[in-house]
Amino acid sequence: MKTIHVALLATTALFAVPAVAQTAPVGPPAPQPPVAAPVTPLSPHQDGGAPADAGPTPVTEADVAPDIVVTGSRVRGAAPVGSTVISLGREDVIASGAVTTDRLIKQIPQVFDLGVSENSRGQSGGNGNITYGNSVNLRGIGPYATLILVDGHRVVNNSRSFDPSAIPTLGLERVEVVADGASAIYGSDAVAGVVNLIPRRSLNGIELTGRYGTADDFNQWQVGAAIGQRWTTGQFMVAYEHVYRSNLSGDDRSFFRSDQRAFGGNDYSVTRCAPGTITAGGVTYAIPAGGLTPANAGSLIAGTTNRCNDLIGQDLIPEQQYDSGNMTLTQEFGDRVTLFADGFYSKRKFVRQPASQAATLTVPQTNAFFVRPAGFTGTSYTIAYNFINDLPINRNPGSATNWQITPGVRVKLFGDFEAEGIFSLGRGNDQSNTYRGVTTANLNAALASSDPALAFDPYGLGRTSSTTLERISNSIFLAPTLNKFQGYEARLNGTLFQLPGGGVKLATGYEGQEIRTSLGSARGVTGTPIVFRKFQRRVDSVYAELLLPIFSADNAMAGFQKLDVNVALRHDKYSDVGKTTNPKVGVTWSPTRGVSLRGSYGTSFRAPLISQIYGNSNNLFVQTYQNPSGSPIVGVALSGANLDLKPEEATTWSVGADVDVGRRLRLSATYFNVDYTNQVEAYLSDLAILSREQQFAGTGIIFRGTDAATRVAQLISSGIGVVGSLPTNVTLFVDGRNNNLGKSETRGIDFVANYTLPTDTVGTFQFNLSGTYLTHYKVAITENAPLIDRRNTIFFPLKFKARGAISWDLDPIKLYVQATHVNGYTNNAVAIPQKVKSYTPIDASISWDIGGRDGSGMLSGLTLGAEVRNMFDIKPPYVNLAPSGNGSGGYDATVASPIGRELAVTIRAKY
Repeated sequence: MKTIHVALLATTALFAVPAVAQTAPVGPPAPQPPVAAPVTPLSPHQDGGAPADAGPTPVTEADVAPDIVVTGSRVRGAAPVGSTVISLGREDVIASGAVTTDRLIKQIPQVFDLGVSENSRGQSGGNGNITYGNSVNLRGIGPYATLILVDGHRVVNNSRSFDPSAIPTLGLERVEVVADGASAIYGSDAVAGVVNLIPRRSLNGIELTGRYGTADDFNQWQVGAAIGQRWTTGQFMVAYEHVYRSNLSGDDRSFFRSDQRAFGGNDYSVTRCAPGTITAGGVTYAIPAGGLTPANAGSLIAGTTNRCNDLIGQDLIPEQQYDSGNMTLTQEFGDRVTLFADGFYSKRKFVRQPASQAATLTVPQTNAFFVRPAGFTGTSYTIAYNFINDLPINRNPGSATNWQITPGVRVKLFGDFEAEGIFSLGRGNDQSNTYRGVTTANLNAALASSDPALAFDPYGLGRTSSTTLERISNSIFLAPTLNKFQGYEARLNGTLFQLPGGGVKLATGYEGQEIRTSLGSARGVTGTPIVFRKFQRRVDSVYAELLLPIFSADNAMAGFQKLDVNVALRHDKYSDVGKTTNPKVGVTWSPTRGVSLRGSYGTSFRAPLISQIYGNSNNLFVQTYQNPSGSPIVGVALSGANLDLKPEEATTWSVGADVDVGRRLRLSATYFNVDYTNQVEAYLSDLAILSREQQFAGTGIIFRGTDAATRVAQLISSGIGVVGSLPTNVTLFVDGRNNNLGKSETRGIDFVANYTLPTDTVGTFQFNLSGTYLTHYKVAITENAPLIDRRNTIFFPLKFKARGAISWDLDPIKLYVQATHVNGYTNNAVAIPQKVKSYTPIDASISWDIGGRDGSGMLSGLTLGAEVRNMFDIKPPYVNLAPSGNGSGGYDATVASPIGRELAVTIRAKY
């Protein structure tokens, strides 16, 4: 077993009230710790209608109740040390208008839509997103480099990532995000940071909600209910939501077109049309619109082609339906024992409408309908062809089902020490299927047949028999992924001894994970059985963390109002990829009241996913690639296993300051640095890879010409199947398997500013500004390759993202307006780089508490609301990019939304 040596990790402190920490009696909600600065509220409204807090406040030991276990530091009753937290409270969940939790999180400026989302699959990691789910990509560092937790513990995933939408928004107390490495606290995956989804435990009553939103050719709606009961020694809560989102077709958006000359771009039209284009003896002939027979063969004109948009009917956003529910439970037994539990169930169903299938056909002279162009003496030729008039659309239905239950027990020991035991049991089931793909062997047989009843007619006259068409389109593609997860945790927490500044606190424990993954595959004619490959992984981890309060209110002196030091050590042992040890250190220093300085340093790691090591499939995929120098190119990409994958490693550090200017203005800034090495990269879904072709020289990732044809022939002869119709002449090959190729350097500044202005007569005004500015982002294709600046280029992190908001609260009316800004950047996927404009949509909402804050009676708990997203219907900035089956085309799906202006109404009732 090899050892991975990892050095010091950056401290992170993610504040939450986890399941094991709630012990408040029935009545008012349990006391909540203030959130560590800087906080980025999405709205100014509190759940109960009271004005929201103005913004971030530094947390001291006095702010945190002794029974609270802060999820970022593991130390019970501790304040944050050295790190920042972005917190979205219950009031933010309500005012955001987000119909699912993943869309709530995407409103945070530090979250980039690169790789794993429902409409953007063309970047690193996107090829594994076969169910069109959403994950979190902090700062664009990587789609699998952010760890997502539920109530502070790990959860089952689909062998790739966890979709936050599994937790309904109605059952969510808050979301907290640490945009900093955290492997010393949580282990693998916490390279870019941690997202903690904290379920509700404060609800005492019934809450109902409904929302309907509509935009041009798109709509979505949400209904939900939550019931909570609190009593002297415990609580129970259960929530359920149903969400429906219609599809959005590319046909309904003018920018998603092959011919983009009207926008000042290129003509990306192809010759795979209906009718198609013959290439015989190197000469092209456009098949006439009325079809082709020997009788009108003389109408063929040499040198002509048919050109068209081959992505007609393709969805930009698939149709999705969500059913999700979650629960929490807490019960005390005497003074020393508390039982607790949380759980969730989610099933997300989708249907994605692709474009019609297309291929380059080889038509021999034996074909029953063969037409010979004048002067052509060969025995066969090719036709670039689209099956839109012959075969059904190969729709892609599927689902993602996840459930988990996590019970635990907490026991009070000697002194203030407490022991906890937690067990998690979860299951995941991903299904992604197609049933009417082209079977290449049957197609070739039909093209060669001299029997009109069995032959395929590629000349546009629809003479192919229904039996033959059925036989040609009987290829299935089934890709189930089954996951089983068991987690074990044992924790010990308490004060070791006293220093002048306070008690030295210890948190230590053990975590175990058992992961079993079954990767299924059925690719072939109808009836091909699913073959499962089964894998398992065992992870054993131990950790210890110390909090040393050097200065506090007990011994404060000039220049040292507060000084905390946090150190931690974690060791993880994997059954398949080795072991790693990660320490961390963090410091928070307050030289004077209202000013807090902090810093952290350390390392993180990410173990390669089982699906990355062994591959979701072992196939050659025929795909169309963006060509910087001309028309798109049909190439062949390989997916499969790479048993030599190693863990990724990162060194992270940050420094920052939080300042309170009086009681109304709060400012915060953090400078961060992430050096990421040994990154696992896969280029299966990267259809713009040719824009960086020179960087791949010598890596074996891209082959051209005869080298590409030879490589593809070798793979086919070894038994690897082909998905799609193989080009007659293969000229491009891409190795799309996962490899430890990349490294990156990311540096930048996060900032937050909050200002509150209360008035005596016209209510309370609040102003918020938050964002991220990248000062440095360089990547290298391999460890030894030169680092290249990719900041502000297409499909890489952008320099500047920010959000500004203004709110007005005058009971019973609340008004909220926010603008989200994404700066312009360079599209270098074309021969002449294009400057893409910035994008700044503006949202607004208004709500009316019918009964007012102090109202009573039937209407006291009723709130009506209206909102408009993208109020001025700002179109996505035009991007000169060929339409792609993996997202984007005429616009950049990683930056802008294709939906446009959306109007919505909401109703919420609380009893």
